Parts: sequence; structure tokens; C-alpha cells
Amino acid sequence: MPIYEYRCNKCKEEFEKLIFSTSAAVCCPKCSSDKVIKKMSLFGMGGGSKADSASAGTSSCSGCASTNCSTCH
Repeated sequence: MPIYEYRCNKCKEEFEKLIFSTSAAVCCPKCSSDKVIKKMSLFGMGGGSKADSASAGTSSCSGCASTNCSTCH
């Protein structure tokens, strides 16, 4: 049972919801609007962090062409 992240188009509230079915209706817990959009979750996207790439022994920043991450972040 996945937890999805949503944002209400009416009141801009951001919230998470445990979904039991793909056809479940999702409403904003703050204003009860059904005008919500599913956000892209960083957790669901996967990928590594700077700490992960540093521990792998890479010498360059994976986010740009620089060899020093402090110059591009």
C-alpha cells in the first residue's frame, strides 16, 4: 500500500495519503476539495545522494561538469 504525496490546487495544502486502491478518490484534508494533483516523490524517483557517490569513490560531481561540488551547489 503506497503513500502518495499530493498538492491541493484550491488551498495549496501539501499532504500525503495512503492509497488502498487505484480508483480511490483523494480529497484535501484541509479544504475537502477534490482538485488535487499527485506530486513527484523524490523517494519514488530513487537515485543516490552526494554521500552515496562520494562513498563509491567518484571524484567528480554527478550534478554538473565541475570536479568540486561546492562550486556548483
